[in-house]
Amino acid sequence: MNVSTKGRYALRALTHLAISFDEKNNTPVSIKEISSKEDISNRYLENIFVAMRKANLVKSLKGEKGGFMLAVPPDKITVFDILQAVEKGTATTKCAADFDFCGNAPKCGIRKVWVRLDKLVSGYLKDTTLSEVTGSHTAMNKKAQ
Repeated sequence: MNVSTKGRYALRALTHLAISFDEKNNTPVSIKEISSKEDISNRYLENIFVAMRKANLVKSLKGEKGGFMLAVPPDKITVFDILQAVEKGTATTKCAADFDFCGNAPKCGIRKVWVRLDKLVSGYLKDTTLSEVTGSHTAMNKKAQ
């Protein structure tokens, strides 16, 4: 599995929303604020948030004090959910995701390795919540100060 820039930026952006959820009663955070803090273009973040909204991970509030906020608590959102929303897929290899991808699949011993690895990676991503990521993120930021 290769996590794209979009996947990495989505995780970083949602970390900001999770911190707002925990510390500011889920106050909306503007794309401009996230863009500034994370050095990510506004336009790129807008595309990411479109995908996040379609996946029901975030919701938006319009107006002067508007922005984005989590649609559900951060302990209910997994890293898998976030990556699934923005990536083309989360499989470690194409053949692990699609049996018909390769004509050798029925007799390929290596495919079994990829399928097992895929299950391990997916399981880890499904077991890791945004709350856990946020806890690590805020601890690292406190050390840096």
